[in-house]
Amino acid sequence: MRLLYFFLGSGLGAVTRYLTDRYFRRNFTFPWGILIVNTFGSFLLGLIIGNDSEMAFVGFGFCGALTTWSAFALDLDKARRTNNGLQLFGNIAANFTFGVGALLLAMQFQTFQ
Repeated sequence: MRLLYFFLGSGLGAVTRYLTDRYFRRNFTFPWGILIVNTFGSFLLGLIIGNDSEMAFVGFGFCGALTTWSAFALDLDKARRTNNGLQLFGNIAANFTFGVGALLLAMQFQTFQ
């Protein structure tokens, strides 16, 4: 049954990432879509850490397919190739700061439950 939950979560996460990234790439030059999905995925993981019953669907499935290292790396390479150092380092700083920050913030909500 966990495999089915993983499968469903993965499909939903992948479609969400695709649509979010597609929207933001059409409207902005900074890769906001990937930053948003990585930040949201980190926050969501922080909320469910330690909850094994939700990890198959939400953690490994949805968040695993939603968040992405490869698209982040491609965005960094594009900024490097176009000599856009501000976007390159801004993207690194933003993904790290918001991703880790969202995870830590969400973990704080666990203490109030």
